[in-house]
Amino acid sequence: FNLLNDVMNLTTRELDKVQGHLRQFILDDKGLVLICTFGLRGSTFLNMIAQRAVPFSLSIHKALEEELRVKSSIGATFGKAYCGVIGGLERHEFAVLGPSVNLSARLMASKDNPGILVDENVRILTS
Repeated sequence: FNLLNDVMNLTTRELDKVQGHLRQFILDDKGLVLICTFGLRGSTFLNMIAQRAVPFSLSIHKALEEELRVKSSIGATFGKAYCGVIGGLERHEFAVLGPSVNLSARLMASKDNPGILVDENVRILTS
């Protein structure tokens, strides 16, 4: 549990630097999966991808390796997604759903991922 706590603290520390959000922290058969978002309503910025999301991806990847000796795989995408409540009155949660979210998961899990993979939209926005 100490390692999970350390990963959570490190992630929130790095996200705070760039005003990103931690949507989900999941431990399952795939390992530990963190879903981080940028640009939710009320938190959009100019050059958000180039100046916040990509630097976060680089810093969290490096910090996990250097500070905690944890290897990570990151999939970063840019696109429209549904961000809101799903479920019923008694059981519901905030969710981020859509093709860009699914692509991010596929990039993260790709056997060709050297550590960080981005989609074409991120590549265009950072060039």
